[in-house]
Amino acid sequence: MTTLDVLTDGAIAREQEGEKRHLTATIAALRQALEDAEAERNAVRQSVRAAYEGEIAELKATITAVRDALEETRHEGRAAVERAVARSADEITQLRHTAAALRDAIENSREDHRQEIQRLNAAAHDEGAQLHSAIRTLREQLEDAAFRAQTLKQEALAAATREIEELKATCRALRHELEVARGNAP
Repeated sequence: MTTLDVLTDGAIAREQEGEKRHLTATIAALRQALEDAEAERNAVRQSVRAAYEGEIAELKATITAVRDALEETRHEGRAAVERAVARSADEITQLRHTAAALRDAIENSREDHRQEIQRLNAAAHDEGAQLHSAIRTLREQLEDAAFRAQTLKQEALAAATREIEELKATCRALRHELEVARGNAP
């Protein structure tokens, strides 16, 4: 094996090693981007869940407070009935209207909360779809880069092979000329 063959094989090996390192770094970067996107999605999910749980806790506290207030108002109504029969009829009517309004407010609150949860879920779903699309695009780019790298490698190997063949032919011609010059030619 000639020094030129060893140098060419070494250069090809270095080039292949460099391409391998580049592709490994690209894969690591894509993995990191995917992990970052997953962490971001998890953070959004957790914040949506925390907001949802916080609103539920608020609604429960409101319901408890409304129930307590309603119980207190009923108790006051009973005392008022004992004190004044005429005044109690109006007060009971007012309490019923208040309870109906509170029920309506609670129902409206529940509906608003349900719609907000649906909106947040839709937003999370859209973001997930966008992340999947980005992953798909990056995967396609990676595959395209790998194909181009393979093509370039094949072209480089073909060029190196042609050059080696040309150099071998030149060596044979020079040996023949040397043999002719020495007088050893057939």
